[in-house]
Amino acid sequence: MKKIIIFSVVISLTLLSCGKMKEAKEAMNAAKKVYDAAGDVAETAKSLEDIDVEKVKLNEKEVKKFYIAINKLNEKYPDIHFQIATIAAVEASMAGKDLKSIIKKETNIPFDEYSQLSAITAYVEMVGIGYEMTTAILEQTKESHLVLKEKLGQAVSEEEKKQLEKQIKDIEQSISDMKEEMKKEEFKIVKENFRIIKKVKEELES
Repeated sequence: MKKIIIFSVVISLTLLSCGKMKEAKEAMNAAKKVYDAAGDVAETAKSLEDIDVEKVKLNEKEVKKFYIAINKLNEKYPDIHFQIATIAAVEASMAGKDLKSIIKKETNIPFDEYSQLSAITAYVEMVGIGYEMTTAILEQTKESHLVLKEKLGQAVSEEEKKQLEKQIKDIEQSISDMKEEMKKEEFKIVKENFRIIKKVKEELES
């Protein structure tokens, strides 16, 4: 943050030396707004200190309350992306607003809870999509494994057999690794959280 301020000051001094007072003032004001946003960003980060996003189990009621609030806020303040609290804090400050005050005034969610749900839902959506892709890749990998097994039985030369055997071994290792990953408790939690988020979003969009 200090680097941003210093960089903005340098720009401002350069503009001043060129006689562009208006541009210099705007650069300084922008820097100050970013600096002021640090308060809400820091408070948001503090509320996440004791939260392990991989292990938090969401429930449908709190997820629904969060997304209803986010949709309402996005309609009223279209230039602020409330889904991610740290981004919202900076954007609110740049618009001359205070994120914490907005959350308190416009929703029935405490700021700490909003910050936590923001981080958890963002994480779950990102990782959940990745896990869905992993599941799809696993099925494709199994199909490739069967195809290579068939080719192995049709191989003519020893060189061809060795290459196919190596490919089969690599694929079997990949399948094993993916299956082990999907057995982890974190995977099960994220998978269920992602199911809840998708269900709530579909209900709210319908």
